[in-house]
Amino acid sequence: EQALSQLTPTPLPRRMVFFLGSSLGNFAPEQCDRFFEQITGLLAPGDYFLLGIDLQKPKEILEAAYNDSQGVTGAFNLNMLAHLNWRFQGNFDLDRFTHQAIYNQSESQIEMYLHCQETHVVRLASLDLTVEFQAGESMLTEISRKFNVEQMQHYLNGRGLNTVQAWTDTKQWFGLLLCQIQTV
Repeated sequence: EQALSQLTPTPLPRRMVFFLGSSLGNFAPEQCDRFFEQITGLLAPGDYFLLGIDLQKPKEILEAAYNDSQGVTGAFNLNMLAHLNWRFQGNFDLDRFTHQAIYNQSESQIEMYLHCQETHVVRLASLDLTVEFQAGESMLTEISRKFNVEQMQHYLNGRGLNTVQAWTDTKQWFGLLLCQIQTV
């Protein structure tokens, strides 16, 4: 998203911007809207945009992936607390929190939570902030939205991006959409 402001004008007849990772899924709907406003504001009529999206899958597959048995995602999630400790001179006790990812069917998104196992008073000294977490209290740390190709095409079209071609893998778990800015 920050790289968009670094793009300079080009003498070439057409430009293509790529956004291939599944990062779009981490954007709240309002952030998505702003992102695509930036894209359409940057590109000229006839320019291209290639978008990668993580597609909807059965709940069991998604929850197994985000609650992986090796604990990689959980460690990543807990690392947010470690980063807050480092960045803001905090005292989060990581051992008092557990990771859980839940698929929210109605929102088509994975929601990652950290659950506090026992009452814990956290101080972030450089922010002069103290927060008390109760046993059983949860905090939502991240979302990962999952998309549908047809719905995404409709969404993009409403923002001036016409789908030229769409591809998926054989399982239809991931998608690529090649779009072109509408010409007047």
